[in-house]
Amino acid sequence: MVKKWIIMICLMIVLGVGCVIESIYVNKSFDNLVDSLELLQTELDSTKEKIDEPYLFEKADKIHKTWHKRVKVLKCLIWHTGIKDVEVGLARIEVYIEENDYTEATAEISSLIDYLEHYSDDFSVSWENIF
Repeated sequence: MVKKWIIMICLMIVLGVGCVIESIYVNKSFDNLVDSLELLQTELDSTKEKIDEPYLFEKADKIHKTWHKRVKVLKCLIWHTGIKDVEVGLARIEVYIEENDYTEATAEISSLIDYLEHYSDDFSVSWENIF
């Protein structure tokens, strides 16, 4: 009987540690993307009139490619619809920069940042997410 309890407690500990590691990875991925988007927003703000510069497009493309590296692992951990929404947002940002549409690019960046901040709350380790 004692062996069963020890095994159950060990499984619960392993499961708990796995959940914490998963939460840290997901939230770190979202935080890194938010930080990158905020830096891009700052650079767009400094060149409002002409945002279709090649270096800005390359920066947006680099953010998108960096996100793709994380997506391979994230697809195992989170819902695909959430990843798809982020992908669509990043693609729109690139298009708006290429079309020199500052207003839409900044609106999309702000929207994506807000989405990521709220979405990451779903993956934090808290009592309301456990029960």
